[in-house]
Parts: sequence; C-alpha cells; structure tokens
Amino acid sequence: MELFIDTANLEEIKEAASWGVISGATTNPKIFSKEREIGDFRKKILQIMEIGDFPLSVETTAEDYLGMVEEAKEYASWHQNIVIKIPMGIEGLKAVNILEKEENVKTNVTAIMATNQAILASLAGATYASIFYGRVADCGYDPITVIKDTSQLFAAKNIKTKIIVGSIRNMLDINKALLAGAHIVTVPFQFLKKMAVNLKTEATIKEFNDIWKDMREKGLVRLRTEKRVPILTLVNR
Repeated sequence: MELFIDTANLEEIKEAASWGVISGATTNPKIFSKEREIGDFRKKILQIMEIGDFPLSVETTAEDYLGMVEEAKEYASWHQNIVIKIPMGIEGLKAVNILEKEENVKTNVTAIMATNQAILASLAGATYASIFYGRVADCGYDPITVIKDTSQLFAAKNIKTKIIVGSIRNMLDINKALLAGAHIVTVPFQFLKKMAVNLKTEATIKEFNDIWKDMREKGLVRLRTEKRVPILTLVNR
C-alpha cells in the first residue's frame, strides 16, 4: 500500500514528503496548468526531483506513438526517477512497448477506465496502470468493481504492473480504492491534509494536554532532568 501525491506544486510536495507518508508523485498537463508560472519545464521537474528519492510521473502530449517515444526519451533523460505517463490507446500501447522493452524507460499508462484496458497496459509492459476512479464513475460504471477485478486478475496471474488509482474526488474514494486492491492511490494535497485530521482526535489531545497543564500549575507534577534525560515526577501530597 502506497500513497503518491497528485500535484506539481513544490511547496505541497515538500510538505507531504516531510511527513514521511508519500512514496511518489504524479502530474499531468492539467495539474501543471494550475501553477502560476511553469517557466523552464526541465528546471521545474528537477526541482521536484530534489525533494525526494521517489518516482515522478510526467505525461507526454504527442498524439502518435513515435512522437510519444521521442518526448518520453527526452523527459526520461532528465532524471533516473522520472516515469513517463502514456495515454491509454493503440498509439499509447505501441509507445509503451518500445519504451519498456527497448529503451528501458518506465511507463505509467494513464486514463484507464476499464479492466480490459489495464490488461492491455500490463501486457505491453507498463510499470504502472492508472485507473481514474472519479471518471469511471462519470461514465456510469462502478470504479470499485473495475479496481477489484483488475487487482484480483493481476494477483492471480502474477502480473507485475502496479495499479495506481487517481481522479480522487473525496476522502472516501481513497479508502475504497485501497480496500478494492489498489497498490497505490495518488492523492491531491487537500485530501492528504484531511487524512491527518479528525475533530475527535483534536478534542482528545486537547483534553489530555489541559489536564496535564492543570496538574503542573497546581504543583502536582514537576519536570526535572537527570543526565540529560527528562524525567517526570509526580508530587505526593
């Protein structure tokens, strides 16, 4: 079970990485468009790669397989941890086949909506297959069924392609995707923050801290240090 962060924002990636909970990042052209200014694209990608030793998915925009391959080779040359996002489709499968089997470039087949597409991605050699949870639901299908069927099939056939679930639109999507068998869920930063917060947790911690503060103020407990090791001592009265 892994979590990737779905963003191209440097501060968001830095913050999430400092928690020790993410093991990768995913981007796409729409995500990059949310940044105020991209500037030098290569520089931007390398700034992300400086944050941590993890895979970063960068998407091609060419529409034919030869263009995808050339674009992918350029991006992959920038850093060893760059994974190339290739769109699902016949041209994309051709590109994945060349990149994975001839160029030693890791790929992430993106915008998968059905198990049969994930099967083709894995057979072409994809390192990752990205199922779009929210967009599958938009099509009128059950994303849980798609994830579960794909996961069970991959496990039964010992397929090495990892299932990434993206297009996360609420907190519940994350839990459901992982329970359905996703290897990785790629999460927008806004939801990653919410995962760490619960009103009952905050109230409980405040209750404990307030009790301890009250005890100290009343002299019922004191802190002393011996050999640089803090020791708590209860005062008997």
